[in-house]
Amino acid sequence: MQVVGKIQVVAPGKAADLPQVMAALERWADGKFSTSEDGAAIIQRSGATAMTDRRDDQVGDQRCASFDVLEPVRTGELLTAARVLATEADLYFNCTLSLGVEGGLAPPSIDLFTPRFVREIIALDIDWRASIEGEHLLSTFARIAEADVEMFLALLQSPQRRLPLILVSELDGKTLAGDLHSRLASDVCGLAHVCRIDQAAAWAVTERLDREWSCYNGAVRLFWPFRGNQERPRNHPLWTRDRLTARGDDEVEARDRLRQDLRRRLLDASTFVADDQAFRRFVRLRDAPAVRSAETASSEDLVARIAQLEATLEARDAEISTLNDNLAALNVALRSQSTADEPAGEEPPPATVLEALAIARRRWGGSILFGDAVDDQAAALSSEAGPPEKVLRYLDVLAELAATRAAGALGGTVPTWLKDRGSMPRSSPRRSATAVTP
Repeated sequence: MQVVGKIQVVAPGKAADLPQVMAALERWADGKFSTSEDGAAIIQRSGATAMTDRRDDQVGDQRCASFDVLEPVRTGELLTAARVLATEADLYFNCTLSLGVEGGLAPPSIDLFTPRFVREIIALDIDWRASIEGEHLLSTFARIAEADVEMFLALLQSPQRRLPLILVSELDGKTLAGDLHSRLASDVCGLAHVCRIDQAAAWAVTERLDREWSCYNGAVRLFWPFRGNQERPRNHPLWTRDRLTARGDDEVEARDRLRQDLRRRLLDASTFVADDQAFRRFVRLRDAPAVRSAETASSEDLVARIAQLEATLEARDAEISTLNDNLAALNVALRSQSTADEPAGEEPPPATVLEALAIARRRWGGSILFGDAVDDQAAALSSEAGPPEKVLRYLDVLAELAATRAAGALGGTVPTWLKDRGSMPRSSPRRSATAVTP
């Protein structure tokens, strides 16, 4: 099976809280499954049969509990494997999602979500962190006002930050569809931090970091942890409000498409995180008695046992190598499949009308001619004139008009064409830009 998602957190010094985590898993199982007459687990929502396996091991002061669920999905089978480990001091939690596809290897085509029990576990009164030295986790979104900017920047720029950070900015006091921030926080709990930032705070961040790092006027930005070349702003995807709303018939559709994009990105990235060594150390401790028992056997039996184990390990190494190659190929296929629909690195939205004109010149040089006085007129405008993004969108439509006319495919008058695209101005301002048609 192909690993398609992994959530991994730790609570330093909280080993005694293991029962809370186990209780959350039990509540989830009780709500998800019922038991048939023959003892099989039945998924209550779909009526399908699932395979479940529970195990509880203890070695000295350490205890590890596991809960695996194999259930049918549209394209094959989904394995959800949860592990909770309490060492002498610390508490570890790991949830891995794996997909088995019918009919051979193929990119997973189902839309995966963070399991509900993960959100419930992270919401417990336990100080979960991304790693022993990593940052604190939240089960919901964080509000960022102007007074919180320093705290936000400390998290954003921290070299200890392990998880991505999604920044959702407000426009007129609201996020996209009114609830994008809260739905994202639920979608990616344990995979990323989600922050809702108001307009004043967004501008304060822009002033502190420079406009290339900005996120305001309803935009959304994904900040990866700062590692290596990730300190370059172009490596942190930005979705402007205009780009988002253009991807759906309404804000709800645009919101849900972005949620799906971000879930896929973050689940894909999570598969490359190595499992915490604490789980491997526990398995070695648990299996040590069997090893000692083998050592007391006769030398002839021991040699045979070693040969058998070596053969098993060799076969597993070959299988792991093949699976890793397949996984790499599938990740490439997934990325190539999705890049056509994902704005992976948009430039920051214009902050003024003058900047909107400069961006339009770079994009459409030769397609749009600007009057000599247009820059002086734009510079004389108030900094709040616009909004600049709408000015840029009108200029983009004007360039599209030029290309359509050049191809002879206008199919009517210019006002009708503009009205069909929702770009007809309410009044007729003094002409300052002209579409060029060969």
